[in-house]
Amino acid sequence: MPRSSVRHTVLLGGVSLVAGLLLAAASAHAETMLRLIETAVVVAHPDELDATLRVETVAASPAEAQRRVNTTMAEALAMANAAAKLTWITISTGGYFVGRVGPTPQDRWQANQSLELASHDSAALQKLVGELQQKGLVVGQLDWRLSDNATRAARMEATKKAIAALRGRAEEAAALLDLRFGGFKEVRLDSPRPAPPFTPRVMMMSGGAAALPAAPPSAEAADVSISATADADVQLLPK
Repeated sequence: MPRSSVRHTVLLGGVSLVAGLLLAAASAHAETMLRLIETAVVVAHPDELDATLRVETVAASPAEAQRRVNTTMAEALAMANAAAKLTWITISTGGYFVGRVGPTPQDRWQANQSLELASHDSAALQKLVGELQQKGLVVGQLDWRLSDNATRAARMEATKKAIAALRGRAEEAAALLDLRFGGFKEVRLDSPRPAPPFTPRVMMMSGGAAALPAAPPSAEAADVSISATADADVQLLPK
């Protein structure tokens, strides 16, 4: 091949390479990046009632104090397990404490142990708590909360709403800028924990009043807000 023809071919190849680089640079320059953040909130109704009760006693010796706690707790567990055969109730015992009560002229020993219950059947749990109060147990806490499954479902719904709102804002921004939505370059999700629900105030019952008939404690649930945040880098392109 003649030398002049070879030079011409090399020159054309160089021009094509330069043109490609210029087009790529122009395309990159034409891309507009936009960062948007959206937060969505879903209101959910608590579906699980949790109760914490305590067996408490004071005696002249640590052995007697523990014997009384053990006897009362065994009776309480028997009642709870009987109720759990009729409806779903989770049952667990908590910490055990024994200590001297003082200063007093005579040795006095205190012992206590907690009992934790949870159920989706609030009426059954409230009835059981009332019966345990009659046995002398003290209610330390009665709370409504979202179960794990309900929390996950609410968080997923909030996330979907946040992403949908993010897409809507991106398209609105593109229209205002006379551009078009090109897609999400990167999306970051953050799901804060739900705010703690309202805790009902429960009247504590002492052992001396345990023999008196009493209605079970009341517990009204308050809605819980679950939020999810979507943070994204949005690509806007020329029309």
